[in-house]
Amino acid sequence: MSRRPAAVLWDMDGTILDTEEYYNDSARGILHAHDVAWTADIEQALNGGSLPDMAQVLVEAGAGLTIDEIVRRFILDVSARLRGELPWKPGAESMLRGLRAEGTPTALVTMSPRVLAEMVVSAMSFDAFDIVVTADDVERAKPAPDAYELAAAKLGVDIHDCIAVEDSPPGIAAAVASGARVVGVPLEHLVLEDYEFTRWDGLDGRTVEHMFRV
Repeated sequence: MSRRPAAVLWDMDGTILDTEEYYNDSARGILHAHDVAWTADIEQALNGGSLPDMAQVLVEAGAGLTIDEIVRRFILDVSARLRGELPWKPGAESMLRGLRAEGTPTALVTMSPRVLAEMVVSAMSFDAFDIVVTADDVERAKPAPDAYELAAAKLGVDIHDCIAVEDSPPGIAAAVASGARVVGVPLEHLVLEDYEFTRWDGLDGRTVEHMFRV
């Protein structure tokens, strides 16, 4: 049965855009410069965190830089790559366009800084979001629910009537904690048995009607 949500709230990196490797490549370069080996544990620890959280992972791994220095490096490296064509995840653009055509409010809820989020939004060829909430807008990053709660408040809707779309453990945890209905499109190797959400293997081939059945 279709249940039209009050709004659909979207994570950005790894959910709408295939940018996870942009950050991983930047992190690899930082670690390589400090003779620190890249590992699967480091890669997993980086997934879904705010830039300061990601920087902390590299500091603890042995990168001889401050958190602020690493954050600035992330922003420079990723923004340079975002100046090209946006790396849409399969199905994400068509789903967003479908929601907009149908009249459903949408929000971007990302732990990227506003400078990167606004770069992405301005590069989109259509008006994809009513509002944008970034790491700059909340004191607590995902997995805290603050960003999703703020997005619902800014839209003037009840978070319990919203659907959140996420890919990472911190993001899914944040969305679940907020009270939203959650669509998870996580990486295959991630095990997320602690959270109740609707798991899709991706957005490709999904329609607005699929979303409304969540």
